[in-house]
Amino acid sequence: VFTIVMENKSYGDIMGNGAAPYLNQLVKTSALAAGYHDSYVHPSEPNYIWMVAGENFGILNDDDPNASNVITSTSHLADQLGRAGLTWKSYQESMGAPCGLTSHGTYAVTHNPFVYFQDVNGWDGSKFTPGARCTDHVVDYKQLAVDLASGQVPDYVFITPNLKDDMHDGSIAAGDAWLAAEVPKILASDAYKNGGALFILWDEGSSQSDDPPFIAVSPNAKAGYVSTTSYDTSSFLLTVQSMLGVEPLPCAAEPSAVTPMNDLFTVPVTGS
Repeated sequence: VFTIVMENKSYGDIMGNGAAPYLNQLVKTSALAAGYHDSYVHPSEPNYIWMVAGENFGILNDDDPNASNVITSTSHLADQLGRAGLTWKSYQESMGAPCGLTSHGTYAVTHNPFVYFQDVNGWDGSKFTPGARCTDHVVDYKQLAVDLASGQVPDYVFITPNLKDDMHDGSIAAGDAWLAAEVPKILASDAYKNGGALFILWDEGSSQSDDPPFIAVSPNAKAGYVSTTSYDTSSFLLTVQSMLGVEPLPCAAEPSAVTPMNDLFTVPVTGS
């Protein structure tokens, strides 16, 4: 399962926009969740944490990891995958050295949710002492090309483009061009062709009241299908968990209402 997270654009900003020709062509062979909305509105950081944990643990800001926003819970996707014997990596464009805990240049650590968890960032109560769990799993985006070429793609791939390429600071056209260059590399991989899935989503809309696009690309996606079912970030996480066969997380905001995004696919989402 591959995930690419873009930034701060609403459904109407992308769909039908001539500045995003690649995305608008891609949805013709993919499934589009027109009823999708982010579980937490601005700023970004809580939304990213929700994508991998089903809640935001009270974090309401966009701060780099620090003493006041380290998450001690082990109830998150990386731990689930590890316990299940599955592999994962967070590929962060322009991060440079692995396990970047500080924003710099066009790299925003606020868009890298795994490093906020204590069992990844190595917070010991006074300082961060990250070990191999962070440096081996939170890597620069350039590593993805190496892993694709060698056939060493992890079971779960989380990708964040840099601030220019994710449409945050750059234009819609620039983000669309980045996807046009990078997505075909994923779609050409055996990991994708053998029943894989790629989710392209935006962390939030361009305003508090607008919902972002959500695109499911897969050999098993319903080509050209537009779902109007109400889904949210918890639904997305549960879909990822179900595909990978791990148990659902609590999804504290609405524990009884979360359902996987089954209608986007020609076969049921497997697993839990």
